[in-house]
Amino acid sequence: MQASLRRLAWLAIPGAALAPALASAQDPGPSAPEAAPSASARPDIPEVRVIGAGPDALQKIPGSGNLVTTEDIKRAQPQDVGEMLRRVPGVQARQEYGGGLRLDISVRGLEGGRSRRVLVLEDGVPISLNPYAEPDMYYSPPIERMRGIEVVKGSGSILFGPQTIGGVVNFNTLMPTASRRTALDFEGGTLGYMRGLAMYNDSFGSVRYLVQALHRRGDGFRNEAFNQTDVFAKVAFDTSTDGEAVFKIGFHDDAADSDDVGLTRGMYASDPRRGTLAPLDHLHLRRYDASLVHEQRLGGNTKLKTLAYAYVTNRIWRRQDYVRTRAPGEEYDRVVGDEGIPYGAIYFQRSDTVLDRTNEVAGVEPRFEHRFQTLGIGHTLDFGARLLGETAHYQQRTGQTPTSYSGTLDSEESHRTIAVAAYAQDRIAFRDFLLVTPGLRVEHADFHRLTMRAAGQDVQQPGDSSITGFIPGIGIIAGTRRAHAFAGLHVGWAPPRVTTSISPKGTTAPLSAEQSTNWEIGARVQPNKWLRTEGTFFVSSFTNQVVLNTGGTDTAQTSETDAGKTLHIGTELGTVVQFGRALGLGAIVDFGARYTYSRATFVGGPNANNLLPYAPLHSASANLDVEHKTGIGGQIAYNFVGPQFTDVANTVAEDTTGRIGKMPPHHIVDFGAHYRHKASGLSVRLVVKNALDDVYVTARRPEGIFTAGYRQIVLGVRWDYEKKPAAE
Repeated sequence: MQASLRRLAWLAIPGAALAPALASAQDPGPSAPEAAPSASARPDIPEVRVIGAGPDALQKIPGSGNLVTTEDIKRAQPQDVGEMLRRVPGVQARQEYGGGLRLDISVRGLEGGRSRRVLVLEDGVPISLNPYAEPDMYYSPPIERMRGIEVVKGSGSILFGPQTIGGVVNFNTLMPTASRRTALDFEGGTLGYMRGLAMYNDSFGSVRYLVQALHRRGDGFRNEAFNQTDVFAKVAFDTSTDGEAVFKIGFHDDAADSDDVGLTRGMYASDPRRGTLAPLDHLHLRRYDASLVHEQRLGGNTKLKTLAYAYVTNRIWRRQDYVRTRAPGEEYDRVVGDEGIPYGAIYFQRSDTVLDRTNEVAGVEPRFEHRFQTLGIGHTLDFGARLLGETAHYQQRTGQTPTSYSGTLDSEESHRTIAVAAYAQDRIAFRDFLLVTPGLRVEHADFHRLTMRAAGQDVQQPGDSSITGFIPGIGIIAGTRRAHAFAGLHVGWAPPRVTTSISPKGTTAPLSAEQSTNWEIGARVQPNKWLRTEGTFFVSSFTNQVVLNTGGTDTAQTSETDAGKTLHIGTELGTVVQFGRALGLGAIVDFGARYTYSRATFVGGPNANNLLPYAPLHSASANLDVEHKTGIGGQIAYNFVGPQFTDVANTVAEDTTGRIGKMPPHHIVDFGAHYRHKASGLSVRLVVKNALDDVYVTARRPEGIFTAGYRQIVLGVRWDYEKKPAAE
């Protein structure tokens, strides 16, 4: 750990670069039984947002944007962030492991494995392993940390990077307030699930602080047990009469049985609820993070917001080796499946492969906002920059037993990336009716890869590459807060992974970045206080898209491949109707519904007009919330995902291994009920997830059928205490 911190200190060189926050504001959420606590005693507490916190926010967003509010989260009682993301039009979040330990996000038909096609932030800080060189998500932020989720898919994405092809997801964590608040929460349920949480918030003088700790464990959906511990703290304080800062520190630890081989076709047909085939596979992830946001007002029209951050992710994954065909004379640890069918069995060997990874990231991002007028036209100019450094150290070992963590060193390498980015965006207001927002982002990254051991031999093979991207965009919004239309155009850009741009021998591969041109047009309408609706039509054209593809034979490996030109066309619709307010019922009765049509196809080549893998044409979700002033309430939520293909050839028939074949549609129904005794602060709840208990195929990757849809019943109790500061 000390070595990691020393390297992070070297990385955190003062400099420029920011994927900063867009100064806009959140969509007014459904009516609530009582006001949520204010974010702080001061309304201008600094934080990095991609949408914002004002009533006219979406009128200022240059393109489509969605917000999951604090009340949405409270009512849903989710167990992971994926549950809430499934309520955002155009977004798919796959549920594969219990406890929310993985986060696979797909936006508008993009490949969603490990969320590598979407920029995922927590309080404005990227949280993938290495944002440039290895943008995979293995840390999934706990939903208990969150007070809201922001999603931007339009031209507003150019303020963030380096991934701008799919959109931006920003998780907003709890913010300290001036009140003294304590919360204790415990829940338990089926599948061996238990969770405990403690939170304390207080202040002294102008300093506000919050500390929260949680631990959860369970047996998992497929007998893959997990343990998760998460602790984080925030401190907000004044730095001067015109400056404030928020410091956050966090620790996260996941220890879980985690396989990469799924069921074969025959296994799934005979028992779709069969547990993991590799019970000895185990993944341990540990993450440390720290960040500081400081805002300084430089006069009445200018603000400087600076974000500095660093995090370390250690991941070690032990996987038992296996083959799909029996070798003559070979003895195996065990055999599962039907040996009478070619490739119908899996032969587990008496060895394992250990993937040992350490990733480090540090960055600093200053952002300016300056307001001025020219000839009576208002301007809000956002400009800034970012300097980011990241390193990685990889080892792969072969153990002589299925549970070994040591073994023979097969390969070892290290990576280093230095990236700079700069952007400028001007929100030009022609009166209060028309906003035009042009912007430009520039990205540059230098990659270095050093291979120190390959094929069991010590080597010293360095290699370098670099890439530069220019990412323009423009958005137009016309109308009022209650009714406005928007349109946008922007370039999507993502750098190639370092392992594909530089070979193990140090040779630079002639690979270009993924790039797309994205159009959208839509409208938001809120004709009265109880009805809100939004619709968006979008087109994304990729010059070259990387997809995850499974080869056409039973022994081929699932791997990333260049798909060439692709075209994504679709529409997103969403509405919220507050029947309680409309009918004067004296209670909350809110209904929300969302639908997405997304056709993502190959253009030209042998797969022309085929759908991209894991890109459903149709998806939908809905929820009904009921809340009475007596403290009784409940919710029912529904999610639908249409059929999907799993290979570029759009193969319908399922192969023997289960890795290829059309995936049928699936339906998810969750419901819950709760009661809160306001005087004591005590509340109880009953939540049922996947109430249909209809097990379905959620993925055929990387190697076989993975299932989800298992019913889970959870009973919880919570105590909240709040003492507000005395009025001055």
